[in-house]
This record gives sequence, structure tokens and C-alpha cells, in this order.
Amino acid sequence: MSQTPMPSLRHARRSLVAAAAVIALAAALAVAFAGLARAATPQAATPQATIPRAATADDTPAQTRNGAAIYLAGLALVDQNGKTVDLYKDYIAGHGIVLHSFFTRCEGSCPVMMTTLQALQKRLGPRLGRDVQIVSITVDPGHDTPEVLAAYARRVQAKPGWHFLGGSSEQVNTALRRIGQYADAPENHMNLIIVGNESSGDWRKLHGLAPLREVVEQLLDAVGGPH
Repeated sequence: MSQTPMPSLRHARRSLVAAAAVIALAAALAVAFAGLARAATPQAATPQATIPRAATADDTPAQTRNGAAIYLAGLALVDQNGKTVDLYKDYIAGHGIVLHSFFTRCEGSCPVMMTTLQALQKRLGPRLGRDVQIVSITVDPGHDTPEVLAAYARRVQAKPGWHFLGGSSEQVNTALRRIGQYADAPENHMNLIIVGNESSGDWRKLHGLAPLREVVEQLLDAVGGPH
């Protein structure tokens, strides 16, 4: 994110704040998904009052929806091939998901996180794209067009199953706000990775700048399946 040298007292304090944010954001995400899942069941007294408006775009019967399906419904973005996609339906439904924000001109934290995701990609092997999806959403949609995202995907040697998403500023900001990754400027983007498994309901937020091996193991644990 920042292009300044990393070690400093200021950086250490910022890391502690980020670690606290990981815990708080993970708890908030889990509560939101769990609460919405309960609201979607037939036992809910007033489901119409508790399900967000975005859920009306999803044609799944209310009794079979989970919290993620409701909370993340109707988020349209554009992938590196210029195709309009639905974040939940195309990537999260039926898969483990690894999701984070970045921008292609970032020379600070983004390369570190991309190295971690490259290691994860290697560990996943044939499961990538089949059981698990990796989604990188730009926080700089004005610059990161599909063509720029496609070039970046080639640069990091992303394989099928690792997707780079952008779109209009409105589309991107709406999606980033919904997943708790909104930044008021590209250089202020979060260094957090959201990882979840729709089937198990296990959703976490991990510090993307933690030691590579540690992050990869936690990501594999969260998405489920063999390590």
C-alpha cells in the first residue's frame, strides 16, 4: 500500500491496530452472515424487514439461502476479460473463496500479498477454480481497466480460478463497502484477506502481511479440504 520503508515505531503501532481490526471485522462479518441466515429461515417472524433489498435480486428460495447469499447478493463487477460477473453467484456459491483488495500500481503491500496468493495457488493445485476461487478486486477502477487487470494477471502468473475484478467506481465501491474493504484512496486500501467456505459457514479475515507460510496454512484451513 505505502511506498515508504516498512520498519518504524509508527509501522509497529499500525500493525497492532491492523491486527485488532482483523478480529473486529471477522466477528462483524460472521455476525452479519449468521444473523441474515437466521432471518431467511421460515421461523423468522418478519423476514421482509430484516433481509436487505439486494437480496430481492437473488432468485434462490428464501428457505434455502444462507447469510452470504443474502448479504452479498447482486454485486455486479467486471472481470479482466471485460465480462460482467456476479460476485456471489459466479465465485462464492458452492466454493471456498479467498477475497482481497489491491491495485495494480501498488508497490508496497500488494506485491507481498500477491506472493502469498501465488504460494496458495501452488498449494491448491487442481482445486483452484474447481473447489476454491481467488478474487482480487481493484480499489483503483479508473486506472485498472480490464486490459490493465489482464496484464497484471499475466504478470503474477495467475491460473484459471484466480480472478481480477473491477468495473465502474459505483460498482467497485458498492462491493468493497459490502465486504468491508472500502478505501477512500487506493493507497489506503486494507491489507486484509477475507476467506470463507459457504458450505461450512466458516468466514475469517486474515492479516495479509503476516508470514507467508502462516497465512497460506490459515487460508487452506478456512476453505476446507486437503492441505
